[in-house]
Amino acid sequence: MPIPPGAGNIDCQTVAGRLRQSVSSAYPLKIIAPHAGPAALTDPPLHPAVSYLMSYGGGIVHGDRIHVDVRVGSKCALVLLTQGSTKVFRPQLSSATEQTYQTLIIDVEPDALLCLLPAPVTCFKDAMYNQRQLLTLHSPTSSLVLLDWMTSGRMSRGERWDFAKYFSVNVIKTPDRIIMRDALLLQDNFARRMEPIDAFALILILGPAVADVAQTFREEHKAQRIKPFRPNAAHDHASEEQGILWSVSEIDEHGVCGVAVRAAGPSTEELKDWIKRRLVLLKPTVGDCVWSMYANSF
Repeated sequence: MPIPPGAGNIDCQTVAGRLRQSVSSAYPLKIIAPHAGPAALTDPPLHPAVSYLMSYGGGIVHGDRIHVDVRVGSKCALVLLTQGSTKVFRPQLSSATEQTYQTLIIDVEPDALLCLLPAPVTCFKDAMYNQRQLLTLHSPTSSLVLLDWMTSGRMSRGERWDFAKYFSVNVIKTPDRIIMRDALLLQDNFARRMEPIDAFALILILGPAVADVAQTFREEHKAQRIKPFRPNAAHDHASEEQGILWSVSEIDEHGVCGVAVRAAGPSTEELKDWIKRRLVLLKPTVGDCVWSMYANSF
């Protein structure tokens, strides 16, 4: 049966103690799955897998509808990446009333880990982008790291918050209950309110496989709140990161525990470095090979 345009599927399972990953996709979507290296030294051991979500032409053309179904089986650690930022192109005059849609439907089974770590979404001037990500955690032992972030636009072309619409919805649920729903809508004369921010990120860290990463965010945020201001402090990572505004919110619903981190930065590079320095704690869980792929993905 032919796959509809823009549709894709990723299925990651362990069979007889070995990883089996299958992917399929149809134009304009392309999914590739390189070898991810040996199993990570975790308890229980997780078999790492990597898939890249890509598009022909280097971005999402106005009017495209991308839909990807993902299943992460028990004892798998799937890392979803993109190759460079997700560019959302501006509409042509003949299609000005259409919009761009991208949907991810993801199931994470017991004792499994999903790391959704794309490069940021960059909307061109007048672009209209809609994104929906529905993630089901099938057990308290299911784990998730989700990075959902965006930039102000093509700053090198003088475009800052010049797109027409950005709408992103993330829904995290168990099979029968919604754990959280987070929505961000930027539309209609919002540019002035975004100053001086050029990048914004949501990071969700849930489940036992990444409990140490969540705890590190908690401890650092607590220390940051009580740290005295030092105007003449030596130049170090802490002083470099004073431009990053961030918060931590606890999530503890129906057996799903973790944190939601929201961060905003004055530049994409500063926020990218801030995120990578903290997510490096995932390296022992996903393995050196997979971490290297993520670190070099954008």
